[in-house]
Amino acid sequence: MKAALISSLLEQGCSPDFDEETNRKILVVNLFALVGIMLTSILGLRALLGQEYPLAGSLFIASIFFVLARQIQLVYNNTVGRLIAVNLLLGCLMGLMAYLVVSGGKNNTGPLWIYVVPPVAMFYAGVTRGLMTVGVFTLMISLLMFFPNDALLLTSYDQDFKIRLLLSFLTVTFLSAFYEYSRQKTFDTVQQLSEQFEQQALHDPLTRLPNRRGIQQQLTQELARLRRNGRPFSLILADIDHFKNINDNHGHSNGDEVLRRVSGIFQNRLRGLDMVARWGGEEFLIVAPETPESNAEALAEKIRTSLAETPIVLNGFPIKVTASFGVCEVSKDVELERALTLADKALYKSKQNGRNRVTCAAVTSE
Repeated sequence: MKAALISSLLEQGCSPDFDEETNRKILVVNLFALVGIMLTSILGLRALLGQEYPLAGSLFIASIFFVLARQIQLVYNNTVGRLIAVNLLLGCLMGLMAYLVVSGGKNNTGPLWIYVVPPVAMFYAGVTRGLMTVGVFTLMISLLMFFPNDALLLTSYDQDFKIRLLLSFLTVTFLSAFYEYSRQKTFDTVQQLSEQFEQQALHDPLTRLPNRRGIQQQLTQELARLRRNGRPFSLILADIDHFKNINDNHGHSNGDEVLRRVSGIFQNRLRGLDMVARWGGEEFLIVAPETPESNAEALAEKIRTSLAETPIVLNGFPIKVTASFGVCEVSKDVELERALTLADKALYKSKQNGRNRVTCAAVTSE
């Protein structure tokens, strides 16, 4: 029960719609804010009981800012809201650390808390902006500690302590920057590899067209658009005629070249929103958004004519390549799977009637 509650508090604001890095930063903001609230509240109460009222007041104020930062992230759960929350956390943290340096905290142990600044700044702001943030903080505490006669301090520190504190702080800053740089490079590499694998999984390596799985995203989008505005879209199935003969007579490598050339012709003849995919073997699927069957038939005819009139040169010899087409409209009355079946039947009808032609599903159902 306690574990579930803690997990719920930490994951507030996370969403499956965000990428992994964004969710991770949201989770760490929640963690840092909750830990900050507890620590500053407990230490503030302890300082209050010890009649150290300035220290108690600063700790309670910091606690309020931690609460505010977390609430801003939850209420304004977008890039701007998260940026405000992070800057508020960093500002609060550095302000509290500066006060602990000035006042000395409990028995002059306050400066020991400044080591939390570099890793937090690097994580939230990245290496470059993190170094700039820590640089400003370093200049600030250096001015406070090394100002002549300790005029800006409410306590006093040994000179060796000041120097060692600053040098060790710079060392922690360097290590934090190196760690964050390595972490970010690793994350970028993993992200790049993930995108490459996704690209390979969704695209046909031969034609570089979307494969059957890759076209599903476009089909999902068109179905959603159909439900919103009621405008139909059309599917065009195309199959290269006598492709087996091309492989048998010219070799499979030339057959692969034909597939590449045909896919290029298809792409060049499509409109801006249209999408073509390799559906399997020598078969292609074209998705024509917001296009009724009659207009899709005209589009398929244009592609068919262009292919038939464009000789494909193999080993110096031009060969004529044609394709047969089946067209079907997807509407509120005709579901996707049914439309694919009807388009396939229309394609089969084109093959039966002599190939190199376009047939609509409406014709086959008459």
